[in-house]
Amino acid sequence: MAKKTFYVVQPFEAGKRGAIKAGIPMEVRNAADAERIARRISLVKLGAIAFSTEVEPESGDADPPVLIASFGQVPEGLLDAI
Repeated sequence: MAKKTFYVVQPFEAGKRGAIKAGIPMEVRNAADAERIARRISLVKLGAIAFSTEVEPESGDADPPVLIASFGQVPEGLLDAI
């Protein structure tokens, strides 16, 4: 079966003692929506990223995420991991 592409926006919020913590991720329709929504969220949160990942529906195996866009503050090293 063919892989399905998921587009996700991950916001980041201020945690305790200046830490950056992940908010609730949201799935969106396409890459353009992911970038637009991440940009808007970064105006009210510390930051946000938009990324995509391809998943094999039957097995649940996922390819590594692909960064679409990053806005504002995100955890250090996060972008290196993607």
